[in-house]
Amino acid sequence: MINNNYVVFVLEDSPYQRNQIVDTLKRCDRKILFADSIREAKDIYKTIGSDIDLFILDLKLPDGNGMDFLQYMRNSSNTSPIIITSATITDKIREKAKELKVNTFFEKPVIMDNLEQAVRGALHA
Repeated sequence: MINNNYVVFVLEDSPYQRNQIVDTLKRCDRKILFADSIREAKDIYKTIGSDIDLFILDLKLPDGNGMDFLQYMRNSSNTSPIIITSATITDKIREKAKELKVNTFFEKPVIMDNLEQAVRGALHA
């Protein structure tokens, strides 16, 4: 049985991409939180970070890099699954993300069926 009480946090500055992700996850009856900047993400994380079951992070954001937020989370001992989305995923990014225990990478444009499958897998691992 799938637990529909999972909370998924989406850090994505593109309204189009964010809406696609949120709409896809709503079909799965997930509770969705989202931010479009690292500053906003940190504010949300400080309030309810321990209640978030999965993070979907864009890397290129208006106020920095999603890897900075990921490092911030991991420094606070958060071990929730992470899915990275980015237009460009280099070997250096993959190496750093592996150190920070990222579950999956998707290059943009993200195929929503594949993302949905990755979310289901990450939440049931």
